[in-house]
Amino acid sequence: MHKKMLFRQGLPAGCVRGFLLLLCISSAFFCATCGADEPPQRVLFGGDAEYPPLEWMEKNQAKGFNVELARTVARLGGSKAEHHLGNWPDVIHALEEGRLDVVPMFYSAERAKQFIFTHAYYYPSHSIYALPGAVRVSTVDDLNDHTVAVEQESFAHQQLRGLAIKPQLVLTPNTLTAIEALLNGKAEYAILTSLAADSLLRKNDWKLERMGAPFWSRGYAFAVNKNKPELAEWLQDALSETIASGRYQQLYSEWKPALEPAAADKTLVNILWISLALVIVILLLGASWYWSLKRTVALRTQELRDALTQREMAEQELRHVAHFDSQTGLAKLQYFIEQVDDYFHSHQQPVKQEKEILILKLVDLDVIVRTFGFSRAEMVVSAFAVHLVKLNDSLAAYLGRGVFAIFTNKCNALTLFDRLGAAMTNSDPGLNSQFVGGSAYWPEHGRSAGKLMRHAETAMAMSIARRRRWMAYESAMEPSRLDLDIISIFIDGNVQGIYPVFQPQLDLRTGKITSAEVLVRWQHPRLGFIPPNVFIPLLENSGLIEQITAQMIDEAVRVAVLLRKRNLPCAISVNISAYDLIETNLAEVIGQALVRYKGVASDIKLELTETSVASDPQRVKQVLLELSELGVYASVDDFGTGYSSLSYLTMFPIRELKIDRTFVSDMIGNPRNHSIVRSTILMARELGLTTVAEGVEDDQTLQILKKDGCDLAQGYVIAKPMAEAEFIEFMRAHAAQLFDISQFMKR
Repeated sequence: MHKKMLFRQGLPAGCVRGFLLLLCISSAFFCATCGADEPPQRVLFGGDAEYPPLEWMEKNQAKGFNVELARTVARLGGSKAEHHLGNWPDVIHALEEGRLDVVPMFYSAERAKQFIFTHAYYYPSHSIYALPGAVRVSTVDDLNDHTVAVEQESFAHQQLRGLAIKPQLVLTPNTLTAIEALLNGKAEYAILTSLAADSLLRKNDWKLERMGAPFWSRGYAFAVNKNKPELAEWLQDALSETIASGRYQQLYSEWKPALEPAAADKTLVNILWISLALVIVILLLGASWYWSLKRTVALRTQELRDALTQREMAEQELRHVAHFDSQTGLAKLQYFIEQVDDYFHSHQQPVKQEKEILILKLVDLDVIVRTFGFSRAEMVVSAFAVHLVKLNDSLAAYLGRGVFAIFTNKCNALTLFDRLGAAMTNSDPGLNSQFVGGSAYWPEHGRSAGKLMRHAETAMAMSIARRRRWMAYESAMEPSRLDLDIISIFIDGNVQGIYPVFQPQLDLRTGKITSAEVLVRWQHPRLGFIPPNVFIPLLENSGLIEQITAQMIDEAVRVAVLLRKRNLPCAISVNISAYDLIETNLAEVIGQALVRYKGVASDIKLELTETSVASDPQRVKQVLLELSELGVYASVDDFGTGYSSLSYLTMFPIRELKIDRTFVSDMIGNPRNHSIVRSTILMARELGLTTVAEGVEDDQTLQILKKDGCDLAQGYVIAKPMAEAEFIEFMRAHAAQLFDISQFMKR
């Protein structure tokens, strides 16, 4: 509670001191009534050797407000303070290693993991500094890709490490060397504690400019080595007594001109104004009062003009920041839409030139981030933006995450893509990227920028889904009424008519039915029968598939347990999507179903597609390992139609391959497909995996699969998918007999 209140950013110094006084009076009273342990004989304080007015070295003596405060606190606590000041990184390491006891510093949550902090006793802030005439920056975000001097291991260094922007840091051992790096041209900007930087600049008569308003105002407190909690408790009590006794206020008053230079400057300004008034009175009494007054008016007029000019420049800068992206220099979305709508309003009928909004996405940007890091991805985005700026008669915008919008004359988008790709390759082959897009035309597809943007984004999404480089918007791309009804039903949770069917799998070695696959069917009371290939992709893309998955897992376990109780053991496979693996707690869903029906892990198998395995390999591996510990193993469905990478066969705990029906159904008439099937069977056998051929529809294919060494077969030649009662009867009828494979052929 106290820390949250004490370390709020931006609290006025007077309010903080008053609040600290109340806290510390109560703390001092509590300590006086409860007693305390023996104080330490001496306390070794550390600090920055070039950090005025808080601390600095002068003629081998430690000076500064922090130094005197530490001595006062130690004395009132019955101890003695000794000071060792040096370069800031060395001081931090000495505190971590226990060679120093206490170091005053900015509080942060990250530092609180390393050190124990007292209450804050002062609130400095930070500023951006640059040489006069440097390009103005308003915030830290504007420093991306610039060289910035910063004190190593300082609060500013810590903050910059945690931000998304990536300036090129010039690390220095103290504030003085950071300023010198700026003066010597080794850095373009510097982020420093305002109080210390301004003090050093005045002392050395150096000319640097502040950029923007101060920021990162944080509490300054004593930090104690983590292994010395008793020392931290003693120090907090002594600090509380210092504030409660009025010693802190007395010391602060003595140092106020240095700690609050703005207040001191104001007093000086007031004195100067009084003096100037006296001079004016004297001049008025003299014979030359007229010319002096005239000159004063001229000066004030010029000052006013300068102030107005600076204000106009600041307003222009703010407008630019509001309208344009700082990384790419392209328009932001809102400004882009405003500019396009302005064009439409001023170019009504008749339309002389059709226009186009093209939405373009760098599709491999995420791969670049994972492979080369975020900074390389930003370089690709910036380089691509440079080429968009060069397009004639066009306006470009950056929408974030590698997505751009272009407003231009209606053109051949694929030709434009080729030009942009060639320009990227020629300028820097290392920054090349693949991109896809979608277009909407004015006035054909809409007469407002917002509508055209939506249509262009729809076309781009369809391009990605259909693996095309570019597509133009068509009304058919919009979701159908049936699609919207399906999504609405599942969002509302009022799903009726979902039921399972089961398709047996024949063991080609024994002639028995040992396993089956559960498949979902949907007969909706209002919409009628809806095929799985209609609703399953919709649910997967909208993140609603887990409802179907949970129900099919439940049905599979229930039926498998029922069969086992009748001495008809049958492992039942359930199809699992990428969303189920990555976004849901699949192990918990399966575990609950096994407990609910008293099932065993061998009652159920999971069928995964190759694309789902490749979507997030680390997460998928973690989930599959959890399931394998339960005894639930996985099968790769539709093998050969996805990424076909063999690495995941050893990376993941997979025990079965299902050869896709596109190879199996045509293997007799297509020797190449037969070779693929035979090679897959041989590879699986070498890896110790079971093979299942799906889509087997005739006896000859079944015989060839058995000869090639395939383990299991599934298809219409054995049985169509059956409802539960029919499936259980099928299992009972064939359980006690061994059949020739030909007997499974449909009559």
